[in-house]
Amino acid sequence: MGSKNSGYSMWEFNEFFSRYGWGDNEKSYTGDKAKYSNDDMNACFEKIKGLADAGAFPENMATIEYFDAKQLFNEGKAAMFGTGQWDCAEFDKNIGEHIGFWWGPKFEDSSYEQNIAMKVPAAPLVVSSAVKDNDKAKEAVYAFLKYYYGEEAAKISYEGSIFPATNYDGIAATDSQYAMNAMITALGNGWKTPKAAPDQTVTPAVQEAMYDAIFGVMQGTYSPKDALKNMDSAAAN
Repeated sequence: MGSKNSGYSMWEFNEFFSRYGWGDNEKSYTGDKAKYSNDDMNACFEKIKGLADAGAFPENMATIEYFDAKQLFNEGKAAMFGTGQWDCAEFDKNIGEHIGFWWGPKFEDSSYEQNIAMKVPAAPLVVSSAVKDNDKAKEAVYAFLKYYYGEEAAKISYEGSIFPATNYDGIAATDSQYAMNAMITALGNGWKTPKAAPDQTVTPAVQEAMYDAIFGVMQGTYSPKDALKNMDSAAAN
């Protein structure tokens, strides 16, 4: 894992937060009175510190980015890598049938739901309302959306190991799309999923402080308590 381009690697830590009750206590973590220094979040960050202390992250994490870390995984120099379905085709090519997918650790010291899968929506397609005033633009937008959600686009998505926007009978991953099939199996386990990823429920300032807190604890720059105090300060300002 690299500390640069950290947004690519956030879903697993969003899952950490969810398993320590973020969704149950979301009102305490959002809005003008948001505060993060509490027993639940401290225990969560202690687990991140524990991973760092155990040597789970590369020594050069501070200077490498997401793509460098992915290369280490592709070359068999890393046991695990935090990513998403966008990398499935690359892993099929470099790792093949030896790939697997995991929703991350459960925490025995947490009283909150642990069977949580971070299957939250992201990067939705949005269109400016201004297109309604331009017949040609409106026609083009409708044509694109019809294609995007259509059967041909679904076939192209599966061919590239990308989950399509819409499912169609008879269109599915092949047996040799190992990474995609591993994710499909995990996605179908019936676990609960948050309505939104924790890092998408906070202000940009808190989000930045959150990322800094996580990687600061991983690199030994902050203690868990100091990391959470920084998030508190970002929320207060």
